[in-house]
Amino acid sequence: MDGRKITLWIAAVTCLLAAMPAKAGLILLNSGAGLSYSNLISSGQTGGVGASGTTVAITPHPLWQSNNPNGSSAVWISYANTGYGGSHFQPFAGSTPVVSIFETFTNSGPNWLTLDIWSDDSAGVFVDGIQVFAPVTTQGSGGCSGQAIGCLPNQEGVLSNYLLGSGTHTIRFDLYQTGPGGDASSNPMGLLFTGYDTNAPEPGAFLLVGAGLLTVGALRRWSRSRP
Repeated sequence: MDGRKITLWIAAVTCLLAAMPAKAGLILLNSGAGLSYSNLISSGQTGGVGASGTTVAITPHPLWQSNNPNGSSAVWISYANTGYGGSHFQPFAGSTPVVSIFETFTNSGPNWLTLDIWSDDSAGVFVDGIQVFAPVTTQGSGGCSGQAIGCLPNQEGVLSNYLLGSGTHTIRFDLYQTGPGGDASSNPMGLLFTGYDTNAPEPGAFLLVGAGLLTVGALRRWSRSRP
């Protein structure tokens, strides 16, 4: 192999290696006890439950998506024990959100956010104040929305590779109660989500990868053209 060809191979490998992040950052995001909630409507502020606080784990209805989806640590949560057979009942609220639950995290550099979300009866979802899912305030199959975002295994809302910049970000989940039941067994309410935030390549990385691939392609054509 002559010196020019060696130089081109070195340039190609250097471009490809430079485009690779030194260490992939991964932030796991799973619903659980201890997240902040607020904006609870007055109909739920009974039995010592206030207008703000932290979430608790609840028992899901037997028909709901089960806890730990996709092998995660995520569990169903609410502002109080509003789950199946729970001690706190949230009555019908229609198109008025009952409570907002918040997940906050900090990343560095451009990042991709991916989430799977279930809720009973439904949820509106905002990332840094921008709505990414609108709630479904009508009843459907299984006693929840009947579509994304709902409570059954096939009714999750899927947010895939949502690009974020560096800094602190907040996901807000607005929960809705549209069921007509009169107790927590016939009309439970809750939220389940799982996902992650991971590093996205810098724009310059794509240029480096492209340069490396073009160099490799040129070398292959050169090799084929030489005896």
